[in-house]
Amino acid sequence: MTEMVSPVKTREERLLDAAARLFARFGFDKTSVDDIARAAGVSKGAVYLHWPSKMRLFEAVLVREGLALLDDIVQRLDHDPLGGTLGSIYRHSIQALGSNPLLLAVYTVDAAVLGDYIRHQEPTVYAQRLLFGEEFVRRMQAANLIRADIEPEMTAYVMGVISFGLLSIVQLAPALRIPPLGALADALADLVERGFGTGDQHAAAAGKHAFRILVDETRELYAQRAGSTDGAQHR
Repeated sequence: MTEMVSPVKTREERLLDAAARLFARFGFDKTSVDDIARAAGVSKGAVYLHWPSKMRLFEAVLVREGLALLDDIVQRLDHDPLGGTLGSIYRHSIQALGSNPLLLAVYTVDAAVLGDYIRHQEPTVYAQRLLFGEEFVRRMQAANLIRADIEPEMTAYVMGVISFGLLSIVQLAPALRIPPLGALADALADLVERGFGTGDQHAAAAGKHAFRILVDETRELYAQRAGSTDGAQHR
């Protein structure tokens, strides 16, 4: 039996699709609710049936894109014979992020795209991103994919420095000739693997399993936050 798709859900997905395209192309400040409604083929009032403000719509887009990014990484790992090693997770994560212009802007704190949204965020938002990195490191250490002789905080910080440097250099030094992202991801994945990996390729399956658990836990976390937000809206 074919499952019936809710008209409301269909409209919501159209709005999220349109918002993701427009925010990535024109930025938060230059994209209006009218623009999004028009691109989705609905009225402006219909947007507010789902989200009380452009800010909340933008956050909903980021959540959806973030979860889609995780799915993309998992799929890339599944198609990689060595998927699950530290190097492969690092490489596929960079490549997946590089293919999503909106999330790339968020991770590099691109003011041209984020605009006024940045000024409404708590400074801890970016610190929390690092903390999630530490949890990733701990899980990978437990799977024997990351050396246990280096503190998780240090490993996560250094890996973050490498990632942000790679993703931000186009903005900071636009005159530099940037090699193809795929080649850069391969080179940096090798660097990370040599510096922090254990070299135990037999542990790749455990690493892939640990990463999938983190993805599932992230989904649950977002679902809980969304439920809490919905409840607050209706009180």
